[in-house]
Amino acid sequence: MKGQTILKLAALAIFSLSAAMPARANDKNSNIGLKLNLGLGSQNVAKDRNLEKGDAASLSLGYGVSQRITLWLGADAGKHRQESDPSREYDLVGIQLGMQYKFRPHEKFRPYGKIGLGANFLGTEDGQDTVLSGGGVNWALGAEYRLVRFLSVGAEVFWKDFDYTQQRIGGDKNDFTDLPDPLTGNTRGIMINFTLH
Repeated sequence: MKGQTILKLAALAIFSLSAAMPARANDKNSNIGLKLNLGLGSQNVAKDRNLEKGDAASLSLGYGVSQRITLWLGADAGKHRQESDPSREYDLVGIQLGMQYKFRPHEKFRPYGKIGLGANFLGTEDGQDTVLSGGGVNWALGAEYRLVRFLSVGAEVFWKDFDYTQQRIGGDKNDFTDLPDPLTGNTRGIMINFTLH
């Protein structure tokens, strides 16, 4: 149900943004300007967390500052079942600020690399168990193909190199406290991206 709601909101945002954006008559494949990205895929979390592979989705807003460089602000979410008790689901939520570099900016097929910083949170949906938080570096390698002037489709492989450094036990009334030792939170996955230019 939540996934359908997210997709409907993303489709509405893409339609609204495409209607509001002016046409670029001089360069139909320009990378400069505002962009909206919706990603759907799957991810694995660190083995220490004892969670199964899960689905992932992301929504990002970007701005192409040049033909090669785009800055992105995004959020992503994933669901993972506990290996020992598949009835228990954990949410992995992240926010990040990153930079994308396109290697062939004027072509329809554009390989790219991404690097950024992010914060991540892992906990159950009801928030009654321990919630872990941490941050680190995000990496991605991928490529996109410009279907039409305003839409690209692509795929990327991503890694998140980070540790959980804080925890919150129980409901919202408790603040995060530092963990005595950081816990590995590294995540990797594949994302299919739909980008509106």
